[in-house]
Amino acid sequence: MTKLGRGLGALINVGLEKEDVTTGITTIRIDSIKPNCYQPRKIFNPEKLNELVISLKENGIIQPIIVTKQADSDYELVTGERRLEAAKLTDFNEVPVIIRSVSEKEQLQLAIIENVQREDLNGIEEAKAYKQLNTEFALTHTEISNIVGKDRATISNLIRLLKLSNSIQNLVLMGKLSSGHARAILSVEEKLQNNFADFIIKHNLSVRKAETEAKRLRESNVISFPRKKYFKSGEFDNYESELNKLYSLKVKISQNDKKGKISFYYNDEKELQILFENLKK
Repeated sequence: MTKLGRGLGALINVGLEKEDVTTGITTIRIDSIKPNCYQPRKIFNPEKLNELVISLKENGIIQPIIVTKQADSDYELVTGERRLEAAKLTDFNEVPVIIRSVSEKEQLQLAIIENVQREDLNGIEEAKAYKQLNTEFALTHTEISNIVGKDRATISNLIRLLKLSNSIQNLVLMGKLSSGHARAILSVEEKLQNNFADFIIKHNLSVRKAETEAKRLRESNVISFPRKKYFKSGEFDNYESELNKLYSLKVKISQNDKKGKISFYYNDEKELQILFENLKK
């Protein structure tokens, strides 16, 4: 089996551009391909890229890269950026391509669709791409949603993330915050957002916990994030001991600030029934 990217010469005539007329696939030198200036992805996942490098070494490039011809005789990438980057790391000199004539808008659309379908873009990269379609190419949020197959509200909510500060956007780009975290941060007052972002990272909050904290912060408008650190005093130990004797069950008292809870532990249904009857007295 011929490996594309290595053995295309067996199928294609020798020359600067070598085309297989039966497949429409051309092989060209990697150094003649310029990056896609509309590529929305800014950061590669090193592990996934390395996996692709290993695959290319073993199998070559199975799926051709799509490029468009430039007036200066060079080519510009349309889709297949990860494959092209991996091919460079694998020391390929040539890659199989399909040459298409596309407009700048189509170039951006195709790059977005490729990445969104592979779920390769983070929230900020995706938001910037949609914003570019909206501002540079005058596409409405509804039109963008039809192109990428996501509902209009999702498009609008992602674009709203660009209202966050550059430092918070960079945290999303670096993978330290998710899009869900970013939405929670956006819901609080602007002057508190950077501190809130740092707090989420420091305490490794899930999106749900971040949303809960954001709600509390909107209500209090105070940048003091209480953590649930339960503590016990000697007095609580005495209370627990008395309750243990009273109900003949293990009892734990936990407290957060002035509020707390009492937990009863039972081993079987009979103990639960006895507890229930005692609590009714």
